[in-house]
Amino acid sequence: MYGVRDATLVLMDATGHGAKYPSTLATYRLDTHECYRKSAKFIVIVDTACNRAELTSFFHRHGVLNYVAIPLEPPEPNSARPIVRELYTANPFTNEWHLFNGRDHNRSSTARYYPNKLANIHGYELLAFGLYEFPYIFEVTGNHTAGLLMELLHNLIVRKLNGTVRMVRSERTPPLPGRTEFDLTFAYTSFRAHFMHDVSLKERGGYCILCPFHTERDFLRHLLKPFSFGIWAVLGALLVGCRLLGHLFPALFERNLLEQIFFTASASHRQPFPTRIVSFSAAVLIFFLSEAYNAKIVSLMSDSKYFDRPESVRELIESDFKVAIPGVPASLLAESLPGKLVSRRRADALFRERGPLLFNEYCTMTYCYLAYLQTTIGRNVHGFQQYVLRDMVSEQLRTLQLATHSPFYDTLAEYYERYFQSGIWMYRLEYMNRKLVREMRSLGSRLEEVVFHFEDLVCVWVLIVVGWVLSTVGFVAELLWVWLEHRPQRKPLPGALEGIT
Repeated sequence: MYGVRDATLVLMDATGHGAKYPSTLATYRLDTHECYRKSAKFIVIVDTACNRAELTSFFHRHGVLNYVAIPLEPPEPNSARPIVRELYTANPFTNEWHLFNGRDHNRSSTARYYPNKLANIHGYELLAFGLYEFPYIFEVTGNHTAGLLMELLHNLIVRKLNGTVRMVRSERTPPLPGRTEFDLTFAYTSFRAHFMHDVSLKERGGYCILCPFHTERDFLRHLLKPFSFGIWAVLGALLVGCRLLGHLFPALFERNLLEQIFFTASASHRQPFPTRIVSFSAAVLIFFLSEAYNAKIVSLMSDSKYFDRPESVRELIESDFKVAIPGVPASLLAESLPGKLVSRRRADALFRERGPLLFNEYCTMTYCYLAYLQTTIGRNVHGFQQYVLRDMVSEQLRTLQLATHSPFYDTLAEYYERYFQSGIWMYRLEYMNRKLVREMRSLGSRLEEVVFHFEDLVCVWVLIVVGWVLSTVGFVAELLWVWLEHRPQRKPLPGALEGIT
């Protein structure tokens, strides 16, 4: 019994205290006892004058339901055996008393002294507190709480035990009258020296990283710097080569080859064979270069070119993104995200300055449930969109912890194990995850149905405007050149000509 710290039978002698039950001594024993469970069977020996209401209230506060009180009367003068006339126990949920006649005692039916008081808890309200995390606990329309954990509690507390369940989000919510703590907490486990009363879920949860999702096209940079160094070298060699051929072989190349190719400068019909070979080669080279350039420009018009978008934690570390978590000391994540975390003071200052628009530039971390819901919204009210990295930053076991003196621990632990072994838990878990994925895909498909956006016209207009500007500059330069060449010469006066003569 002491090895496994699990007693099935506890004998408590409270005689000699008269009408007052020794609550102080018994409380110390039941708070620090290390070898019994709340479901153990208690046999309590008391005096006949012991206050029954005080005794039953004491066991109810400590979550002990399987107890039977045996009042002992003093023995008769000629006998040393005490007299037991009546045994009793009480159900704190229904306020029902169970009285047993001591003369009808039968050793083969001792189970009748310990009726199942959890068979009907008569509308008892189980107050639960939990951190919202999909798919276990989440909020739906009308401030209604749903989720896999709520289904488990509803099946057990409401349908099986005839009770009620209320889930609250704030840990500052005061417990119900007569209770010192929440009946159940989710993902908020506190360490206790005795009666941990925790049930660990089979799967792991954690935190995910949200990063800004940019869809702006990086178009102007490609126009201003359209070619790589190698292409610039080829174009430079072509330009210099064409000019050198004109200077070295003026008989073969009367006109500049680039002028003939680009501007169709006039030339004689019959050209020497070397001239035709070089002209054709230059024309073919320029043709392929122009086609490749046009293909790149068309791809910029049709395919979205996004900014740096890491998909995993490793890619995030290698990118230029920073992670800002306002109001949360993120020192524990420094090892997982080296060099990427913004200090708490800096993150708080940025949030006060920019508000939610901070997350259009910085990544942040939150519960995976909230992160995935944020992605299903798409573009939020602040005008930007976020996406979730594939990897979890911090994985941890999710735990249900019941109150220190909760009578529901063994029932909940057994019911959860059966619920999981039956496959219902995993079936509902996968169903909710698939439902969330379908909602995300449906949002993406709605966006994919649009094949032509206004942003596509921006690229076209940039090309048109740039072409107009270049054409205008060339046209004005051509007009100035023609005017300078054909401007009227100033005629000298007739008197000046006679004097010269």
